[in-house]
Amino acid sequence: MSYVALYRKYRPVDFESVIGQDHIKTTLTNQIKENRVGHAYLFTGTRGTGKTSVAKIFSRAINCLTPKNGSPCGECAVCKALLTPSNMDVIEIDAASNNGVNEIRDLREKVTYPPVEARYKVYIIDEVHMLTGPAFNALLKTLEEPPKHAVFILATTEVHKIPQTILSRCMRFDFKLIDAKEIATLVAKIFDDIGKEYSNEAVMAIAKAGEGSIRDALSIADTCVSYSNKKLEYADVLEVLGASDNGKLLELVKNILIGNSAEIFNLIDQTAKQGKGMSVLCKDIISITRDLLVIKTSPNANAILNLPTDKFEEMKKISALASETFMIKVLELFSFCESDLRYSTNPRVLVETTALRAGIPENSYDINSLLLRVSKLEEQVKKGVVVNNAVSDTSATQTNLVAKITSEIVQEEKAPVVEKVEKKKLSSLTNEEATAIIISGLRKSERYMLWAKLQSAKITIQGETLVISVSTDSDYEILNMEDSLASIKNELKEIDAEVKIINLSKEPTNKVLDEIEEMKSKFGVDTVIVKK
Repeated sequence: MSYVALYRKYRPVDFESVIGQDHIKTTLTNQIKENRVGHAYLFTGTRGTGKTSVAKIFSRAINCLTPKNGSPCGECAVCKALLTPSNMDVIEIDAASNNGVNEIRDLREKVTYPPVEARYKVYIIDEVHMLTGPAFNALLKTLEEPPKHAVFILATTEVHKIPQTILSRCMRFDFKLIDAKEIATLVAKIFDDIGKEYSNEAVMAIAKAGEGSIRDALSIADTCVSYSNKKLEYADVLEVLGASDNGKLLELVKNILIGNSAEIFNLIDQTAKQGKGMSVLCKDIISITRDLLVIKTSPNANAILNLPTDKFEEMKKISALASETFMIKVLELFSFCESDLRYSTNPRVLVETTALRAGIPENSYDINSLLLRVSKLEEQVKKGVVVNNAVSDTSATQTNLVAKITSEIVQEEKAPVVEKVEKKKLSSLTNEEATAIIISGLRKSERYMLWAKLQSAKITIQGETLVISVSTDSDYEILNMEDSLASIKNELKEIDAEVKIINLSKEPTNKVLDEIEEMKSKFGVDTVIVKK
């Protein structure tokens, strides 16, 4: 017989053996005990969390002649019949490859036939979000009013793609990610069953790599079993996962935290020569920095991390090298880097520059980097760190350092003296001059939306008030916003003027007056004749 993968061999056969999902198991078993089985269910959640397994167990449980605590007994004639591949009462449909309207029409015709041996005919439609629009429409009426003997179980990882008309006709169950400790317990039990020796750290590493998915974790465990004929160690799991060398990774993060740029380049170069991908390296840096932050902030850190004792002590020493703020900054930078790597043509350079920016905040001038620099100076003051690489704990040194910092801050924050300049009068400008000043200024300051709106607006001067007339409600709302008015006034900062926005669609009288003013400016006052 061919080899069977661990996740298939150890698939649960009753609710008691399902890992996690207690809220779902309780609800479904109560429905079976009370004989309140619905006609349509929707199981949603990330991959490998037990959707299909629970659907199969539930399909057998509702048909079992003697269920035990809501689970199928596995011994009655119906349970045995439903476990055979030839059974015709539990039908599994892969919607990814049977997603057309013809397949659903065929289902609609066959659903009217009663079950052969069981009480209910159950349709398990996996990846249901892959159905086409017409297919969903064809399923809709059957799903709402199926025959009494039919039960539908829809499973999906992308519930947002399912029409609301389908969702409203189903009982929805959301499957959660599985805790790493529960997955580790399952992996250890399986290793014991197959006679594979292992260390607890190795099992926990496999569980963490699964990221909440039992199937992913068991697939990794399957690979690890084949990798080593001896006792499975933590280092073996790292090698299988393709993770960076843990010692070098710790050393790299350490040098990022202390800002040693030369060693940062050296360690990234060594990692690249080993064939490790930059995306894997970036992910590893995020993971280990997160662990350092947990160690820095949590009193029971190792209960959360489950690391080997020697590794935990080593990381504890490294975590003392930087503040929580600094580590959060490193996490943010490498999280952005991980996202940007998908579009980068030179991933190594991107990782290197990110590492330098993270390790040396003096190279950046964003608000977070400036806060880090201030925090660093405050720590130096408290510890009595010195000038010219010499350390002194004397109060005189601290006083001098504080004085130096204070002096620098005062010099940076000291506002330059500006001579008072007499502002121009708005009335001294023409309409065209005022328009040119505002529009050109907005374009230079990259306020393109305002610039575009003012292209279609009419700007006139009425005394010392700049009147901007627009013809639509949307233009009026945008230009009349506080931020927009401030930007326009900023372009007129050398001119003494008020700004007023007029909506011509709501003020027809003003529109007529504006047209009169335009005619006056073109032809002169005496040549304008207004007839009623």
